[in-house]
Amino acid sequence: MRSLLLAFLVCSPSLVNAQFRYDYPIVCDDTQKVISVLEKEFEEKLSWKGLHVNDKSVYSLWINEKTQNWTLLKMTPTTTCILGTGSDSVSTFGTPI
Repeated sequence: MRSLLLAFLVCSPSLVNAQFRYDYPIVCDDTQKVISVLEKEFEEKLSWKGLHVNDKSVYSLWINEKTQNWTLLKMTPTTTCILGTGSDSVSTFGTPI
């Protein structure tokens, strides 16, 4: 039975993808303005960044090491969108960043 369920999930990617929805607005603004606010007002620093393979935008993760708050951005040279914010960040090894 477990094999049948696994086969169903693998063969039905649209069903699996339909389980997750974005139900919140994504805020975008000038890249320099967003970075300035993160650095000055929230005291977050760039922790990680990576290049998107299709559109060459940059995803970046900003973290305040004292509060463990974080912000995930999608950036172009001129426009940046806030994809998510949160707290209690931990590294992949289970220790605070």
